Amino acid sequence: MQTEFVTEQFYRPRPTSYDIPYLVDRALDGALRVPRFQRNFVWDAADVRKLFDSIWRGFPIGTLLLWKNRAEAEEVKLGPIQLEVEQRTDALWVVDGQQRLISLVGVLNKKYRSIDDRFEVYFDLRRGRFVTSSKSSVPPAWLPLREALETRSLLSWLREHDSDLEPRDFDVADALGGALRDYQVPAYIVENNDDAVLREVFDRVNSAGKPIRRAAIFHALFASDTDPGSPATVTESLKRLGFGSVDQLKVIQSLLALRGGDVQRDLHDEFSNEEEISDWYDKTEQALERAIRFLQGQGVVHLSLMPATFPLPVLAAFFHLHPDPDPWSLTLLAKWLWRGWTHGFGKHGQTPALRQAIRVVNPKKGAPEVAPSESEAVLALIRTVPDEEPGDLHLTPFRSDKASGRLAQLALAAQEPMSLDGAKIDLAAEFEARGGQAVTDLVKNRRTDLGARGFWPFGAPSPTGYEDDALLESHVISPHSAALLRDAKVDDFIANRRRDVEQLTRRFLSARIDAGSLLRPPLSLLVVEEEDD
Repeated sequence: MQTEFVTEQFYRPRPTSYDIPYLVDRALDGALRVPRFQRNFVWDAADVRKLFDSIWRGFPIGTLLLWKNRAEAEEVKLGPIQLEVEQRTDALWVVDGQQRLISLVGVLNKKYRSIDDRFEVYFDLRRGRFVTSSKSSVPPAWLPLREALETRSLLSWLREHDSDLEPRDFDVADALGGALRDYQVPAYIVENNDDAVLREVFDRVNSAGKPIRRAAIFHALFASDTDPGSPATVTESLKRLGFGSVDQLKVIQSLLALRGGDVQRDLHDEFSNEEEISDWYDKTEQALERAIRFLQGQGVVHLSLMPATFPLPVLAAFFHLHPDPDPWSLTLLAKWLWRGWTHGFGKHGQTPALRQAIRVVNPKKGAPEVAPSESEAVLALIRTVPDEEPGDLHLTPFRSDKASGRLAQLALAAQEPMSLDGAKIDLAAEFEARGGQAVTDLVKNRRTDLGARGFWPFGAPSPTGYEDDALLESHVISPHSAALLRDAKVDDFIANRRRDVEQLTRRFLSARIDAGSLLRPPLSLLVVEEEDD
């Protein structure tokens, strides 16, 4: 059987190599950052000596995998070494190679002496082997490796021990210094900001044995202040998407949805002793990220705009089982989402509806092989919600934190409201910074009236009707409404704009619900190839 890898968007990490003095210097000045792993530096003295023996012999020591990204000013830990370093926009995070890098820095730097016995490595010039000793007095032919890296310090040490050394010792010491200075450590630098690419590169580099689990590494990169293998880990890491803070209960429900079966079961007895919990939280994070990307593609740019967060575990389970669905399946999934948000996902409350939806997508715990196909899943989902045009939207009185109010906000957001300078307002950033205050007042003291609310620029003077037409239209202020504002007929303005926003919301939802449309599997499943005669 012939297997092909098909990649829609090809990305190639940049291969390079660094000499050892450069790596040591960059680690000490904060340009190289080592994430705060759960287990930190675990090599013993023999491991460290073996690394330097490989360098001396010219053996390969493996490739560093580095991620170029921003790093804040902070206290960095390189094993037992602690450094206060500055903020950098071009830091190189060590995704793979932590133990090797810390060993090089711990042994070869001259500033941090006697900080850990594992780093007290010498080269026995007579026997040609590496040794470890924490004693203050060592044989005179034992060359400290931290003195061998720089030519000046090596010459100084040789002069100091001249009377104790034989002519051959000088040649060996010079060869060792050259080996340390000239050895090139290969590295791949991932400059792509897409963490999915980074995860894929890591998995392929570490396909044969994983001394450090992927979940622990990416936890350290994206959410290092929380426990790996916890809902807080996922919540913290997903904040990088600018979508808001996903509730930890939704994370737990999503994890259980990924594993299949009843999402209301007790988590305490969920995992066997053989299972790695942090791996499942890593899978949950990836599935929720796909769900969030899907929601953002639907115009739901922030969690605060979701009429209900019920769909998150369902979407997570779907994208976990079907990470690259057919576009038609995504179209049906979107119809399920909008129909459910508009009409409700079930008659008996969200908990029974959630159980039903997960049974549709991933019915049995630990048995993904019995889950329906993506087309079967989305067709079954969409049949659980009403196929009807929007009814009474209940937009009066207006409440920005209610489902109906958020449907109106989504319709307003789809108009791409502008700031006073004509630039598109970044609504996700506004909700991140201001929370519910991102929904602003066009007219003061009328907060429960839809006609007076929207995304008018925060802190800007109220509209007067004299602003640019395109700016006003982006906030659903028609020419007639603008004229009412100019004539100071505020109540009439509010009433007219309320009708406009209600009509806009109805059209917006109707287009997404697409009532009465054909429900079918993807065409790719309906096409039957003709057999040759």
